Amino acid sequence: MMILYVVSIVFGLIIFLSLITLFSIDDHKAKIRFKLNNFQEESPTPPELKGRFLAFLDEINVPNQMSRLVDEQDIVWSGIRMTYHQFLSGWWLSIQTVILLVLLAIIFGDREPVRIIVFLTLVLLIFLAPNLYLKRQIRVRIRSVEKSLPDFLDILTLVIEAGLGFIPALKKISGSITGVLRGEIEGVLMRMDLGFSRQEALREMTNRIPYSNLHQFVEAIILSERLGTSLVKTLRVQAKMLRTRRRQRAEAKAQTAPIRIIPALVFFFLPSLLLIYLAPPILNLLLRR
Repeated sequence: MMILYVVSIVFGLIIFLSLITLFSIDDHKAKIRFKLNNFQEESPTPPELKGRFLAFLDEINVPNQMSRLVDEQDIVWSGIRMTYHQFLSGWWLSIQTVILLVLLAIIFGDREPVRIIVFLTLVLLIFLAPNLYLKRQIRVRIRSVEKSLPDFLDILTLVIEAGLGFIPALKKISGSITGVLRGEIEGVLMRMDLGFSRQEALREMTNRIPYSNLHQFVEAIILSERLGTSLVKTLRVQAKMLRTRRRQRAEAKAQTAPIRIIPALVFFFLPSLLLIYLAPPILNLLLRR
């Protein structure tokens, strides 16, 4: 019976994650559609299966209380190519499926207290898992941008010094960078190709990633454009500041290393030492008795 509970929850999670994965397939045109706020005229009709799921999720009525469980901005920050309503619909569908399966398991199975407690715990998990998934995706995206941004600025500075303008330089190096930053830079270029200004395209990128250093970089670019200052000098200063801040964060983490080691020493290392030192006297005492 316990296995049936677990299978029910896992089945619900599989449904939810399958919906997310379905709309996260690496489709170049789909990226344009979602990054450009549903410019339907610029993107072709989605594949039949995705289109059916999309229409199905759009028509599901979600309780208003569901909107309190997750922030709409988290959907954007996580990089999931689903609308807010589609995400909530997939979540609500998963919850209903799990509750139905578990109720059937309770009706046709045993009702022991331990199993009821496990059931409540697993139901709580289906409520918390999507939100935790979003938070994790946001952290992963921030770490990816944090890792790529300094090198990106260095390369961008060199290319601009070689004589290219800002936009041609972005197009030149967009294929050489990896991770989340590459997708966001491609989104900036796509928006500008559709007629958005440089400022609007860059600000939209900052709205998708809650990383303060990226925001400062964009603001510096916009300010340099307004004031007519040297873009190369601005990029050099930004790259230097990013590396300095990253080094300072690494030094701060290194200073907290002794504190982080204490729990491992107390719970793992010291008991082993006590066992080694105290085991012989204790054994001798027991043998004498």
